[in-house]
Amino acid sequence: MTILGFNSFGHDSAAALMIDDEVVYAVEEERLNRKKHAGGFPTSAIASCLEHGNISIDDVDHVAFFWKPSISFSKIPVYLLKFWDKVPTLLREQRHFEVEENLGMLNYLFDMYKLPKKLRQIYNAKHSKFKFHFLEHHLCHAASAFYPSPFEDAAILTIDGAGEWATTLLGYGKGNNIKKLQTVNTPYSLGAFYQAISVHLGFKLIEGPGKLMGLASYGDPDAKQYHEMKRLFRLKNDGTFEFDMRYFSYHYTRKSGVSPKFTDLFGPSKYSGADWSHHELNVAAAAQRIVEDVVMHMVIHLKKLTGSNNLCMAGGVALNSVTNGIIAKSGLFKDIFIQPAAGDSGTAIGAALLLDHQVLNRKRHVMKTAFLGPCYDNEACIKAIESAGLPYKVAGNAAYDFTAQQLMSNKIIAWFQGRMEFGPRALGNRSILANAMNPEMKNILNRRVKFREGFRPFAAIVTEEDCGKYFDHDYPNPYMLLVYNVRDEYKTRLPSLTHVDGTVRIQTVNEKENPPMRKLLKTFEQLSGYPVLINTSFNVKGEPIVCTPENAVNSFVNADIDYLIINDIIVAKDLASLG
Repeated sequence: MTILGFNSFGHDSAAALMIDDEVVYAVEEERLNRKKHAGGFPTSAIASCLEHGNISIDDVDHVAFFWKPSISFSKIPVYLLKFWDKVPTLLREQRHFEVEENLGMLNYLFDMYKLPKKLRQIYNAKHSKFKFHFLEHHLCHAASAFYPSPFEDAAILTIDGAGEWATTLLGYGKGNNIKKLQTVNTPYSLGAFYQAISVHLGFKLIEGPGKLMGLASYGDPDAKQYHEMKRLFRLKNDGTFEFDMRYFSYHYTRKSGVSPKFTDLFGPSKYSGADWSHHELNVAAAAQRIVEDVVMHMVIHLKKLTGSNNLCMAGGVALNSVTNGIIAKSGLFKDIFIQPAAGDSGTAIGAALLLDHQVLNRKRHVMKTAFLGPCYDNEACIKAIESAGLPYKVAGNAAYDFTAQQLMSNKIIAWFQGRMEFGPRALGNRSILANAMNPEMKNILNRRVKFREGFRPFAAIVTEEDCGKYFDHDYPNPYMLLVYNVRDEYKTRLPSLTHVDGTVRIQTVNEKENPPMRKLLKTFEQLSGYPVLINTSFNVKGEPIVCTPENAVNSFVNADIDYLIINDIIVAKDLASLG
């Protein structure tokens, strides 16, 4: 049984391939076409899936798509009646909405019905047999989290900007069945709210929420701005929420996510993400705390409703690792599984899983890794290195000692290994690594490599068994989706990964999931005493994470990185540096 899953016409398009009930390959379109958050038809991602499986489109049995346009069409009259006074603005602006915006999908509903024909044309079908399935967006998110989890049953929470109509799903999974318990519907959207605040504070669409999460730590979460914002929200007894839409405009206009009523209360919107006042930092902190309040309200209700000891999460808001850390440390659930590709790219996997397990009732398999993308042998890597005219040497196991020694000397290392990660976080196969003990390393990385805002924290990568020693929780976090506090005694010893509020986003590594990274951490520990490094994504500003050896070499050449370790090959910028 071969299933192709994909998403399109939004943001972060991706494709995934399932063979005999297991996801064997998944890749985001942006990694291949090099356009960050690419949201168009995933031409290259689908082709890459077929190539990996050594199949043609004629060999695919089912195609699963992450959206059910019939639901969207059925809700348009509801929307027009509910927001009749906003209809002139919406109609005037609708054709200009972009795919990244919450209402942008309206422009593509008719195109969705043409997708089966498009697949056959692009991939030269001769005798295609596939059945095409439109599947509900939030059920795809739910499937992406529950079905790969090791749980027989679990409470499920999915939260994003919007699906066809729902913005949030509270559910329960058992065996092969996912049951909807509650939904929150348009226009009440926690994801759209958080994005609206990020735009209000000067950030760009899609990228803004991640930056807002880091900025929020600089404000006071108990300042008057929080209490004023809290009054706009109502937490309902059924576990859902509403808020006062008079303060927001994302549901009818593309000009701003907030209304004049909001700016009257919280101040004018910024045109660039910089030079925030103390008041604006408090607005950021208020928005983050609101998300934490609302999410905790929902998971507490889910616990009561389901009685499950397990929680599964997906949707863009599930990438809010600060909130996730609060849930983990609350002890409300014994175990938590968050889909590493929690945003829309993960619905490519989710659509395939939903079809395979809920619709076709086939066997479930636990997700063993997020390393689901392409990999490259030394021959391909050396070809890219030599094309760039760079000196290199194949070092074998000596690459670990060399890399650890360079990290101890405060060199910046680009680390390219094995299969590429699926999802927005670099998990140790397409990473930039640095020494967290150097108090200047955060500034060095930002100045020399990342060229990003100085307020944004870097993540830590640590051996799984040592996590609890350095941080205030030891729950495994292989996909960098939880934030913990740095223990007081290590805040000065690991200063460059400690955020202004004493927290850090954590990734834990074990022998089973990423042996090369664990070996490097243990080698570094022998020199430093700490199996901990800074881990940030291997890319330059404005580009997606690198995918191919050519991407890696190009980024290495164009950024001030000291060494590139690609498989067991050490690459330098001059011959003398190779030693």
